[in-house]
Amino acid sequence: MFDTNVFGVFDMINAFIPLLLASATDENGSRPPPTIINTASILGRLPFAFSAAYNATKAAVISYSDTLRLEVAPLGIKVVTVFMGEVSTGLMSADNISFGQESLYSDVEANVRERSRQHALKSISPEEFARRVVGAVLKEPAIGKGEFVWKGTNASLVWLLDAIGWRKIFDGTVKSPVGLDQEGIRKAIYDKGQRSVQQGRWGK
Repeated sequence: MFDTNVFGVFDMINAFIPLLLASATDENGSRPPPTIINTASILGRLPFAFSAAYNATKAAVISYSDTLRLEVAPLGIKVVTVFMGEVSTGLMSADNISFGQESLYSDVEANVRERSRQHALKSISPEEFARRVVGAVLKEPAIGKGEFVWKGTNASLVWLLDAIGWRKIFDGTVKSPVGLDQEGIRKAIYDKGQRSVQQGRWGK
């Protein structure tokens, strides 16, 4: 996942830097600057349960992209970070979720699958997401403007809460759909964790 979402971004940008430099104009240039558009995610800003590795890759893209923005601006290159909200793609399919019977979290698998089904039903299409992103990027082409784009279902809401809310503001909304706010489920997970230690499942 990191190879695709993070290191792949590094490699792609490094490969295209010569072409971007050749296309660059100074701040008074008559044409828009060459632009790098990195697709991050709102999940880089909120702790979406049972998606920790994916969330981490998108948080890495956010940090990398934001820093790259400052580094390449003097070269006449613009960087846009896209905070992608919920988009109805195959990645959200409930069929992709399978914890397995031995998982410590098997008690919440059905809830996680249902969460994915609901998200897929309520999310915008990839085509609509693409139209909105392209429109936003073309609207403000200059370096220093339009460098952060929040598009997709719930993207604007996450932007607002991330900007003005406290650090744990998202905890309730990510725990409830999968049942992590229910005492019975939490106890079942704890008990399985303890049994796994007693059975020596770890370290094998």
